[in-house]
Amino acid sequence: MDLRPIRWPDDAPRLQGFDASYSTSTIFVPEVVGMSVALRETGLAVPFRKTYAPETLGEAAAAAAFAVAAESTSGAFEGFATVQLQRWNRSAELSALFVAPGSRGRGLGRILLAAALHFARSERVRCMTLETQTSNVPAIRFYQRMGFRFCGIHTALYDPAAVAQEEVAVFFTYALDVP
Repeated sequence: MDLRPIRWPDDAPRLQGFDASYSTSTIFVPEVVGMSVALRETGLAVPFRKTYAPETLGEAAAAAAFAVAAESTSGAFEGFATVQLQRWNRSAELSALFVAPGSRGRGLGRILLAAALHFARSERVRCMTLETQTSNVPAIRFYQRMGFRFCGIHTALYDPAAVAQEEVAVFFTYALDVP
């Protein structure tokens, strides 16, 4: 496996064919009390499965300031990460980080995240932010292990005609300690 920059639009077919799905038997349910928010993990009777529309994966790479793929020896993408810069507040957004189901559990997510953080530091941004869904328990646990801190939710971000009702936007941030 090698990391290499994503070449847009040449890599569009591989990104559009990438399996970024996940499945979970628990979700986080936001509990809002006054001005406080907590996430309560809740078991599901039937596992929740999420798939992403192929065109959204390519859009993340096309709009990114940084896009890197983990490519297998056969040329298939095993994972990829993208970062968008927000110059107005010196932050970076981890706009995508996906590892193919067959490549999970081997440390590839850590490698891709390290590359994204390295890029962000080289751009002298002060923090990295990300957004995921309350249904994406595997990602939430991963980001917490990597040092990201929960910083809020957005209950109306997603179009209810396009996502499951269980999905609420959850935001995390990572301080980069760059002056």
